[in-house]
Amino acid sequence: MKKIIISRKMGETCAVVIDSGEVSAIKFSRDDSPKIIGNIYKGRVRNFLPGMQAVFIDIGRDKNAFLQFNAAQKFSVGQSVLIQIDKEAIGSKGARATLNISLAGRFVIFLPTLNYIGVSNKIRGEERSRLHTLAKKIRPIGSGLIVRTAAENCNENILLNDLDKLQDLWAKILERNSKRKPPALLYSDNDLIEKILRDEFTADTEFIVDNIKIYRRLAELTGNVKLYDGSAQIFEAFDVAEEISKINQRELSLPSGGQIVIDKTEALTAVDVNTGKFIGRTDFNETILKTNLEAAELILRQLKLRDIGGIIIVDFIDMDSDAHKKILMDFLREQAALDRNKTKIVDMTPLGLVEITRHSSRR
Repeated sequence: MKKIIISRKMGETCAVVIDSGEVSAIKFSRDDSPKIIGNIYKGRVRNFLPGMQAVFIDIGRDKNAFLQFNAAQKFSVGQSVLIQIDKEAIGSKGARATLNISLAGRFVIFLPTLNYIGVSNKIRGEERSRLHTLAKKIRPIGSGLIVRTAAENCNENILLNDLDKLQDLWAKILERNSKRKPPALLYSDNDLIEKILRDEFTADTEFIVDNIKIYRRLAELTGNVKLYDGSAQIFEAFDVAEEISKINQRELSLPSGGQIVIDKTEALTAVDVNTGKFIGRTDFNETILKTNLEAAELILRQLKLRDIGGIIIVDFIDMDSDAHKKILMDFLREQAALDRNKTKIVDMTPLGLVEITRHSSRR
């Protein structure tokens, strides 16, 4: 059974997803700092650098959005362009944009500007082939479709209903685009409750909330929602407060006594693994392997809970044994396969650095 605990305090909404007794997702939304990832804008080209194939687009915010383009595309200053934000602004860099629009539903993702068919990597075997064939059948000509994990064992009508809603949404976005002058926000994907319902809700989901407005909103859609009225803070009552606090900590302890240190920069995320006070009860090499395996599990979990995407470089403790290195890399790949977001373990360098690439949640 899945539980979703939702709290709203001081202009911030936080939702914690508990699946099979374990926290599987933590999502935040602040009224004074709304996310713009997933938003669709009619922007205006401010300037471009052909040599770097870079375009800077005014979207009506403090910083221009950044768009990378290929050599076949042409842009001119003042030109209007329809874009979607796929990465938030970080430091001095503006938000990153894409021309490839995607609209996510519960079961499918509609790609109105991209000719592509895909199926979630979590779906395997004959079911994957069936859904790929079905997606090819129902997608509008010239557009694309990605079948999400939730679509497993769904029939054609369920996927069509989801797709129809997304096509209607796209039609409205195009209508706004034709009527508004740039820069203009055409579509905002910033409602945390809607995202939770779309991405996490299943037939056996139970909601527990401490806000009457959110309670009433959910009660209109499902009968399995409770209004929390206990004396303790809701996240403490459900024993998830510590897990929430961890996602904001730079240093995290390992069960054996070692630690990991997470540093996020504009270009990448760096993670350092230390043995700390752990010296082990066997030989030194076994101690290092045990620490690295504990670190690997915690790192991949934190990448998921913090929704860290892009390039991640992990500096594991050096291991002399090739057999131990293989154990670690195999474990990393096994754990990465459990992430609903595409996560790739690239390789280990001679210096013991492991490169990971991960797609963050766009919606």
